[in-house]
Amino acid sequence: MKQAHPRTLVVFFSRNGRTRRIAQALAERLHADVEEIHAVQSREGLLGYAQSALEAMAMLAPAIAAPRHDSAGYELVVIGSPVWCWSLSSPVRTWLLQAALPHARVAFFCTMGASGASRVFDTMASLTGKPPLATLALTEHEVDDGPTAAIDEFLRTLQGPLPKSRRATAQPARARRTVARAPAKARA
Repeated sequence: MKQAHPRTLVVFFSRNGRTRRIAQALAERLHADVEEIHAVQSREGLLGYAQSALEAMAMLAPAIAAPRHDSAGYELVVIGSPVWCWSLSSPVRTWLLQAALPHARVAFFCTMGASGASRVFDTMASLTGKPPLATLALTEHEVDDGPTAAIDEFLRTLQGPLPKSRRATAQPARARRTVARAPAKARA
């Protein structure tokens, strides 16, 4: 018997493709619809990199293309962003400011050079007004190496404990500093 999946949307922005790779892997495993956020202004090259960094640090919300999916119709929305200068990427900030998530549960993921995930997740929680069910932070090197164990752990956190019939086939995630984690009960 096929297991029913909640209506899920994976939303992300990717400047260099790393966040896109993680989003596609998550969407496939979650049987989710995918919404790639497209910035109206180009993010390519050195000028695009500099503009992206400045917008992130200044907490700006630039214009983005109209979304294809109505986020209000989903039970679970998984939102992904690169970390820019220890900050949320500006196109994801814009999407979060415009999104309707009245009944959806949320989960967050990010890709980064080395650090900044905690600050990005706090910003995402503040903008959605919801604590995440789970978070996943991956460095560029972890994305390039294939973060299968971290993705598995993130999905286990999202989906809850496995039924007894599937427990024997689940592979344990190896210990690492960027495994998915359940959010703290109370955030200041």
